[in-house]
Amino acid sequence: MSDNKHLTGKQDRIRVAATDPSEVEYIHKQFPMLSHQAVSGAIRAAGPMRKNIIKYIKNKHRLVLSAYNIK
Repeated sequence: MSDNKHLTGKQDRIRVAATDPSEVEYIHKQFPMLSHQAVSGAIRAAGPMRKNIIKYIKNKHRLVLSAYNIK
């Protein structure tokens, strides 16, 4: 991820760093029913690619997401 948050490009948009609290928080805002720890674990398990993380969360936490009507 970019050290300077104002200089971002495509590579910064498609990747997520599990060690960057602001990026974990951004994913957590998309899935507020999950804990920050669960989001960090999903990032570590699925790898740094944003689309893989979203797919992993949707598959692994399907029952939790269905309770919140998230598809």
